[in-house]
Amino acid sequence: MKKKILVIDDDEAMRWLIKKMLEKEYTVDVFSHVANALKHMNQYGHPDVIVTDIHLPVIDGKDFLSNLKTNGLYSAIPVVVISSFKDEQTKSACLEAGADDYIMKPFNPEKLIERINNIINNKRKENTLIR
Repeated sequence: MKKKILVIDDDEAMRWLIKKMLEKEYTVDVFSHVANALKHMNQYGHPDVIVTDIHLPVIDGKDFLSNLKTNGLYSAIPVVVISSFKDEQTKSACLEAGADDYIMKPFNPEKLIERINNIINNKRKENTLIR
């Protein structure tokens, strides 16, 4: 069974690009804002990884990340932040808030796939060790 990736980005072209890059290996659901993504997760279950932008409408990506990681229901879901913010302060804030990785736009599609694969493989190893 394919692993599930949930993508949140307000840019339609970016959502399309990420979905096309990942859908060969994963089941990919894309959303333009956090509210619809959360509704989807409540209805269809947790994704294996969330890929999110920081600059989002209504709920900022950093706020979403902080809330997600402090919510017991979703805190174990790995998150990859993809952002056009290139400053170290933003990157550090996201990683401290619980992001598993931070990728700056523009990015190499192969690197994104590689990093998601690494996160999923590490999660699989952790689950094996816990059992």
